[in-house]
This record gives sequence, C-alpha cells and structure tokens, in this order.
Amino acid sequence: MDLSKKERDRPKRSRWHFGPRWVELTVVFVATVVTGFVGGRASDVGSSSDRAEPAPTVTVTVTQTVTASPTPLSGSSSSPTRDGGSESPTGEPIDGGTGESPQPAEVYLADLDRVSDRGYVNTSPVTMRGTNYPKSIRIGCDTSSSDEAVYNVSGYKRLTATVGLPADTGNSIASVGSIKVFNASGNRMGEPVTVRSSAVGQLAVDITDQDQIKITCTLIRSGDPDRTSAVSGLGDATISMS
Repeated sequence: MDLSKKERDRPKRSRWHFGPRWVELTVVFVATVVTGFVGGRASDVGSSSDRAEPAPTVTVTVTQTVTASPTPLSGSSSSPTRDGGSESPTGEPIDGGTGESPQPAEVYLADLDRVSDRGYVNTSPVTMRGTNYPKSIRIGCDTSSSDEAVYNVSGYKRLTATVGLPADTGNSIASVGSIKVFNASGNRMGEPVTVRSSAVGQLAVDITDQDQIKITCTLIRSGDPDRTSAVSGLGDATISMS
C-alpha cells in the first residue's frame, strides 16, 4: 500500500484542530476584531481617566496707589509763603500773600467809606463856576459848625480839593463859609479856606502820620437873612501819598 499517496489525499487540518481551515480562519478574524474593539475601548477609558483637567485661568489685577504732588503753573516763579500766600523771586510778598491789596497812591474821598458823619453829608457830583466835579463831597455849612465828615487816612500825606458853594444849592448866593480840617485829637490842621458861590478856592492840607481827619464847614455870612445854613462842595477831593 502506498502510504505516501494516502497522506497526500487526506484533507489537511489546522494545527489547532478546530475543524476545516476556513472555519479556523473565520474564528481568528472574529477574535481579532473583538479583541481590537475591546482593547481600544479600554485604552480610551484609561486615557480619559488619566487625562489632566485643564488648569483654570487666573487673572491678577495689580492696583498701585499714587500720591499726586501739586505742580506749579507753567511760567510761575513764585513760591508759597508760610501764611499760604506767595513770594516773588526776590522774597517780597506779592498780591495774595496776605489777602490784602496794596494801598493806591491816590484815592477820592468819594470812593471811601466814612468813619462817621453828622448833619448833612452827601457823596455826589458838584458844579462850581461852570466846572463839573464828578467825584465830590457835599457838606452842610451852618453857623454852629455841626455838620462834619470823618475819614480814615492812614498811610496818606496830603488832602486836596477844589472848594466852594455849588450854585445848585439853596442860600448859596452872597453866602460865605469856611472849611476847616481837624485831626483825631481835635486840633485844626492847616488854614481855613473861605468858600462862596462866586469863586472857588483850593484846599491843601498836610495829613502825614494821621489816622483820621474831620472836615467841617462854618457859615460865616448868610446870603438870606432868614436862613442859617448853606451847602459847601469839595470838588474831586483826594488823599495822596505824596
């Protein structure tokens, strides 16, 4: 018997002995697919569980406190003084250093407040001998010299005015008066100036070192026998530092 021929004719079997060759191949294929699917799932699960959570984004805001320092105005060369004012580059106080303005070199009495007055005193323009004096003082002029006006004159040296009896006042025609100036002690300063409606005179009195002056007018003669008063005018009366 030819054994080699029998071996050749016998159907070939798989080395795993599961059955025909095609059955074994099918089983291997299915097992491979299932194994890959399960392995992939396991890999996904593992990678998902091991994946680190994204780190939260933290925003940090830094706040810086800055203390502002005052900056002098452009072009300013003055510096503050101890009393809150300012000084010039030479060290002399300038306006605003003490809150007070320097005295003007000359000022009208009509622009000053009176310390006190008595009788008839009025601040208004006067016209004397055809000339108008817009900054003027009117003072009553009677036989008792009871009309008066008191002013502060500290720092000034001279009082000047054009004086007379304004034509637009009562009892000015033919009347004559006398204007006098006194210091705070009641002493007369300078010489009296005679006033009348037909002429004007010049009042000029040295008031150096005086704090206050008093101006009065006395009626020397009345143009109307039935009247004892008139009105004098101090045209554009001023006090000055020279």
